Amino acid sequence: MDQALKQRVITGIILIITVLFGVLIPTPPVFAIFSLIIIISLGGWEWSQLVSLQDIPRNIFIILLLISALLSYWIDSMRWLFIILGVISWSVILILLATYEKGTPLYKENLLLLRSSAFFVLIPAWSALITLHLFNPYLVLYLIFLIAITDSGAYFTGKTFGVTKLAPELSPGKTREGVFGGLAGATVWSMIGALFLGLSGSDWIYFIMLSIVVALLSVAGDLFESLIKREAGEKDSGNILPGHGGILDRIDGLLAALPLFALGIFWAGIQG
Repeated sequence: MDQALKQRVITGIILIITVLFGVLIPTPPVFAIFSLIIIISLGGWEWSQLVSLQDIPRNIFIILLLISALLSYWIDSMRWLFIILGVISWSVILILLATYEKGTPLYKENLLLLRSSAFFVLIPAWSALITLHLFNPYLVLYLIFLIAITDSGAYFTGKTFGVTKLAPELSPGKTREGVFGGLAGATVWSMIGALFLGLSGSDWIYFIMLSIVVALLSVAGDLFESLIKREAGEKDSGNILPGHGGILDRIDGLLAALPLFALGIFWAGIQG
């Protein structure tokens, strides 16, 4: 095993252990603080670097993110407003991804577009995360592993069978065959999850369909981060995780998946 792969594996194992303990053990307030630091503070810091914010503007950016997140935590109605805005925002992002052209001046001429998008991506994702954790921590674990399985399935399937590029101007390594492989893994995992939750009938079908759609949307999360990094001329969002890049590199798919999954679970009244 070469040094780079060894480092990646070690970091991956540490991340898995951290996620398991971080989700299952803390009380909701502690989990909220723990996830706030990771998603809003560290994720927001990396985002500010990618969109060329420095010094005082960067500090103001982080402070505004934290204030928005805390308001979301304290006010239930605002939390759900952010979650709904997150779902709507990802609908718009899908259009941006579908119409992206290499060398487009859109983002260079409209710097506020990618800078403000942090508020419609990070805050809704964190709001959905703490809402899910308060309801059932196992749903948080389920979703994290759903996205991880989708990502891993897409990677290995793409490496083995990938031919047709998914979005060559954004992420040349991703293929349509890889996406299908990822969705196959997500489908199997969703069946296991439905069994664990004791679902049957229409709830069983709904949960699996929701999981598949969420898994598919997680691919858009990955591509959107690729768009931001491409516009910034960066390969990774940071270097805090040896062998894995930055925080955003690890949670990009989860950021897209969380609002829709939380809304779908509560809208259908799925009992954890």
